[in-house]
Amino acid sequence: LRLIRDAVIGGTIGGSTFDDTHVHIDERHSLPRKSTTNYKAKMGKGYLTIEQIWFLAKSTSANPKAAHPAYLKEALAAKFAAVSLVDRKDLLDFLTGKTDTSANIDLNVPAFTDVQVDVPRDEEGAKRSREDGAAHDEESARPRARPLHTRNSALQCDKSFGAVLGFFGAAEGGTSKPKTVEEPKIAPLKSTRFEDVDTREFYKAQLGRDFTDLGIVENAGFLGGNRKVLPELSAAEQARAEAATGHKIEKSGADKALPVAGRASRSSTKPREDYAKGKTPIILVPAGFGSKVLFNMYNAARFLQEETLVTWDTYHKRGDKKATRLDIKRRYKRSPSVKYRVTDEVPSRDSKDWQCVVAVFVSGKAWQFKDWPFKGADEGDLVETFAKVRGFYAQYDTETPADVIKTWNVQTLRFQKNVRHGDRAQFEQFWNEVDKHLELNRSQLKY
Repeated sequence: LRLIRDAVIGGTIGGSTFDDTHVHIDERHSLPRKSTTNYKAKMGKGYLTIEQIWFLAKSTSANPKAAHPAYLKEALAAKFAAVSLVDRKDLLDFLTGKTDTSANIDLNVPAFTDVQVDVPRDEEGAKRSREDGAAHDEESARPRARPLHTRNSALQCDKSFGAVLGFFGAAEGGTSKPKTVEEPKIAPLKSTRFEDVDTREFYKAQLGRDFTDLGIVENAGFLGGNRKVLPELSAAEQARAEAATGHKIEKSGADKALPVAGRASRSSTKPREDYAKGKTPIILVPAGFGSKVLFNMYNAARFLQEETLVTWDTYHKRGDKKATRLDIKRRYKRSPSVKYRVTDEVPSRDSKDWQCVVAVFVSGKAWQFKDWPFKGADEGDLVETFAKVRGFYAQYDTETPADVIKTWNVQTLRFQKNVRHGDRAQFEQFWNEVDKHLELNRSQLKY
């Protein structure tokens, strides 16, 4: 896809050629015609092939104003598989650079694995090979095809580095036993920065007394058995001590005059319980009814359960009552089902429920986040907001998103306006993005 897209944008797609088995993007890159890409067709469950995408790009480049029936006739005459009408606009927008990506590109499968790179040989090298009697055919002279992977497919590979470590650790004679390499011992650098500072004089200057007067044992650790508690200090001495150490000194019981920071090490070390642990995840939706708002409380919960988009004004005109909070059962990739909460009520700024908010449908207006507790939200800086909460912007594929959406870290869900069989792909994309966000943040919610 990337090779064909670069050729279209660079204006070189018109010079590409084909034969019975391959299409030749340029002198260096050839692609098998029948190999599939990771562009998922909206009709059916398969993926578009190289020849479908290449011929559409070449035909459209040669005659941009040609109608779809003319393209189909041309593809049939050239014996190329054609792209359907429902896939045409989205695919051309991506190939021509109008959009940076497409919702139909499946990032969970390899982009393509059989690119052939032709490396020409110089004449002298070829002549010398013939003189030496080397009987190699043209295919053996080429480097083998190198698979192209997406980031996700690369992470699924074998991550064992035993062979690499064995290679570098093997003896020169060919044995596989790794060598034991001793780490060089590096002596610490000597510093004379504080060698002229006398600790007794320092404390005497700051507190008015030296170690002996205060009853402190030099070089004694806080956890050692020879630690002595501080004696009773006057109000003036306590004030000077707090100013010098930066800690507040409290007097109570056996820890009389012991700094708070010092006593903290003897307090209970039980970890603080996470408020969000085991709680229900929350999904926020806009409370408005604007023409650009695709989801609110009328239809968001139904879509996240039933996989099909029904416009909110359909329920509104029917007289359905709008709820402010709905609990749904997520069944996608979950058995048994898991409860999620959908609401248009934003928690108060200091509420602990913010730890449970996992996703938000944005309306494209910055004031939607005015009362949110994250840094910069009041001023329209939503970097931290979308790092904490996964953002989604829903639109029809015939609409152009607001410019501000391009600056936000949100996932765009593109729906066809009059066709509903593509809703499933957007439904899956929503839940997959939510899962990635929660796994990245190591959420303890019950998701």
